[in-house]
Amino acid sequence: PDTRRLSGEAPKRGAGRGGWSLLSGWTKAGGARALKAADEAAAKARESPPNRYKGVTRSSSFTSQMGAVSLEQPAKQKEVFGKGPFPTHQGYVTENARLYWCEERLGTFEGVPEELDAVTDYDKPLYHWQLFSVLGEARILALVKQFYEYVYSDPNTWFRKAFTESTSKEMAIFSQSTFWIDAFGGGMKYPGGYHRSRNKHGFIKEHMTTKAAVRWIELMRLTLDNADLGPDPRVRGVLEDFVEVHMLKYAKSFGFDPSCLCVTGHGPGNPYDPGSFQQGGDGNIPKDIH
Repeated sequence: PDTRRLSGEAPKRGAGRGGWSLLSGWTKAGGARALKAADEAAAKARESPPNRYKGVTRSSSFTSQMGAVSLEQPAKQKEVFGKGPFPTHQGYVTENARLYWCEERLGTFEGVPEELDAVTDYDKPLYHWQLFSVLGEARILALVKQFYEYVYSDPNTWFRKAFTESTSKEMAIFSQSTFWIDAFGGGMKYPGGYHRSRNKHGFIKEHMTTKAAVRWIELMRLTLDNADLGPDPRVRGVLEDFVEVHMLKYAKSFGFDPSCLCVTGHGPGNPYDPGSFQQGGDGNIPKDIH
């Protein structure tokens, strides 16, 4: 018998050598096929070396106490988002949000593009009503979900209770994500528009304070630091500007002082500053601001 076949050894090259064939036994043609298969298998192994830890478990003594535990710990799967540009549509909020931004930031509506589709040249301006075309729905939803994971697990009870006592985490995610998608050019997702938004915040008006705004911004900055915002370098700045403009809007509506809020840089709202709520302090809010 051919011991090379039984041991798994591939036939050696050379004149007159044969190979095993199920139909005709040890033949030259069969040997050529075996050599070719061995060469292909070796090449494949070089390209993608096997994972020698796959399926391996801890020792039996450990297993008897803990059960079979794989040495391979599954990595947290990174969420994969679609590639833009994403199709855009006017929503209930989109146009009013655009006009409000123009009024607050520029004092005029002239010369500001109304298009919802972003210019792909990163050297050109990007506006918040074009963000949906760059980010898409899934990426915006993931960002909002992460933010409310922070909110609903916040160790600052006074802040967390403002949300837990008024709505569920799922409803908070739904409400804010649909508002953002609508404002960013993703279509009619937020019926009632700004009127609905004012009413919603009116139910928790006792929590609409500078102190709460500072903590909200801290958590949003942490969220943006850890979010996948895609390849467009303009997105972060536009999101921060959108947050700032709306904080100013809420300050006017509910009478709190926004002058110390820092959506960027250092000061109240920066989670990394010593004395921030995130660092266990009082938020670095000046004593004369309430």
